[in-house]
Amino acid sequence: MQAIVERTFVYPIKGMAGVETPSHGIHADPQVGVVGDRNFALARKPNHSPNVWKPKAFFLVNMNTEGMGNQIVVESETDLDEQFRPSHKLVRSLCEKKGIDFGSIIDTGGKWHQADTNKPCVSFLNLASVRELGEFTGVEIDPHRFRMNVWVEGLDPFVELDIVKGFEQGSKYPMHVGDIKFHTDDLCERCKAIEQNPRTGLLDTNFREKIDELLRKRGYEGSPQRGVYLVMGWYGIPQSKGIIRKGDTVTLE
Repeated sequence: MQAIVERTFVYPIKGMAGVETPSHGIHADPQVGVVGDRNFALARKPNHSPNVWKPKAFFLVNMNTEGMGNQIVVESETDLDEQFRPSHKLVRSLCEKKGIDFGSIIDTGGKWHQADTNKPCVSFLNLASVRELGEFTGVEIDPHRFRMNVWVEGLDPFVELDIVKGFEQGSKYPMHVGDIKFHTDDLCERCKAIEQNPRTGLLDTNFREKIDELLRKRGYEGSPQRGVYLVMGWYGIPQSKGIIRKGDTVTLE
């Protein structure tokens, strides 16, 4: 089963707008997932230790703070360094410009896993699944709402549900993107964050309810992790270092 990479993104600051990387692609790494992804985060409580990473609810993110998803810290991939990170000065400048007390800035230095699965993951979004959800709701859905690293075109809607059936059984579900092999044992269970409009920063939908309804009607039995129906996208764990670029072939087995 083959498809192609349509677009690639890195998210320097957890909760804020991503940066499309059409020239550089994204760097996959077995140690961290995506180089430069979610290296910065804004703690809800000031003076938090910079050496401690917490679950997403601890930070200012789309699920708990309106006006996060449309905040842009980096205009283009040219504003990122070789590690796909904005300067610390630029991050602080954004906070000052917005005039909002975002709390302590956590800078991981690119050393920690940033996915809430606690695994070094790259996230993938099937654009056909997004379109089917849009047809079901009667609303055109902006894929940016899902904040994924790789957008994939050319798959059947929700085919990922049939492929990722096990959990923590990665080697059983291989995937290749270009020359990089991935293990794919985990689906993306969605939270309230997808209901924040990436253009306005406002919570404006009930997409979680609609995803649940759609997947139940499709006969889905629930995610392999916790048996929930709020699923959109999947995670891949890279087995080697490499670059994912627009136009790369995606092969699911």
